[in-house]
Amino acid sequence: MIRQEAAMFFGSLLLWVPLLLGAGVGRWRRKRAGDNAPAARLWAIVNLPGALVLLLACNGVMAPRTLAWFRSLGALPFAPTPGMLQGVAMFAAFVLGYSIASMMWSGPAQDASTASTNAPGTTGPVNKHSSMKVFAVICATIALSSGTGVVSQGLRKGGFLTTSDVGGLPELAQVQEQLRPLEACSITYRRRDKRGQRQHPNSVFIETCSVGEYIIVLIDVPGTWADKGVGFEMSRGSISEPWEIQVEKAEVPFPDLEKALEHFAPLIAAQYPEKLRERRASASEMERHLDEQQRLEQERKARAKGSYPR
Repeated sequence: MIRQEAAMFFGSLLLWVPLLLGAGVGRWRRKRAGDNAPAARLWAIVNLPGALVLLLACNGVMAPRTLAWFRSLGALPFAPTPGMLQGVAMFAAFVLGYSIASMMWSGPAQDASTASTNAPGTTGPVNKHSSMKVFAVICATIALSSGTGVVSQGLRKGGFLTTSDVGGLPELAQVQEQLRPLEACSITYRRRDKRGQRQHPNSVFIETCSVGEYIIVLIDVPGTWADKGVGFEMSRGSISEPWEIQVEKAEVPFPDLEKALEHFAPLIAAQYPEKLRERRASASEMERHLDEQQRLEQERKARAKGSYPR
């Protein structure tokens, strides 16, 4: 979770690249539009709301919710990933910059009209920098709202700005060795919910490293550690990497954390491989059942076609 929130923060910063690139392309295209300038501006006005909605939905604090919604549909021909959402957000940022620039910067015909309006002997202020100022205000507003969302997410209880990685401490080396061989990349105990409350005092949640495999294994643990305020999130990028152990230092005393991890590690190492096999077998059986149901439904529809007398 911490790794995902940090990636979300840097992903928001990267959106400046396609945003500015789109603005540059939009300005260049606007200057070359000539007589087609009104059509180009209309196209930009139509696309601007859609690009803004996509940008907000696929980036920042909304990205995990959008990803969960896509996965809940269950009818997509592909498995959506955070990388896909980031790509959509970058495309939306490009379209947003392009649309804003297309609406604000004038083409050659309008530039000539502006020059004649402001020629000697005529009245009317010259405000050639107004478009740039408005564009800068819009960009600053987008950046501020995105940054505020990321920072507020990080400052909440359990967020990436309130936790620290203690996985490299020598006192936890034995825990690292016990859990290193497991086919897992996420281990959490009493993760905080959206309201900041810790839940599930009797279970450790474990996720695999396989992309697109939505399997969670639960290991039962004594709930007495919950009474001591213990809660942590462990994550790593692959089986070969050491574990990051994120904990709220201001909330969880290290002796209690150390003892809890020493208690949990042998339980997880002993039970997780077999439970993972069981969960995968159950998931495969469920998938076969759904495929069989779909096949029978298709056969029924095929039999129904043309089965009635004319």
